Amino acid sequence: MPGQQLPVPRPNNVAAKVSLKVRWEATGPAVRRGRGGEVPPTDRAAFLGRIAPARSTAWFSGSHVGFSFRSNPGVSTDRGYALLGQERNGAFLT
Repeated sequence: MPGQQLPVPRPNNVAAKVSLKVRWEATGPAVRRGRGGEVPPTDRAAFLGRIAPARSTAWFSGSHVGFSFRSNPGVSTDRGYALLGQERNGAFLT
């Protein structure tokens, strides 16, 4: 409607709490990946790394003014996919 003003947001000083714990562990050996400077910088292989298949497990919860949530214990990537490793790209290749 013409002439109607939206309410001005006010600061919210009510505390919220979120907790997150994540554990990563390799499930297999790390292998070398990437081709570093052997390929153009725009190539997807323009990195060097050691990557291992992995499993991650997480626990999380949160609360704010009468609302709270928590994950099932030990939510994991068992039915998904995770990787763990070290990578160098860009200026770090040399």
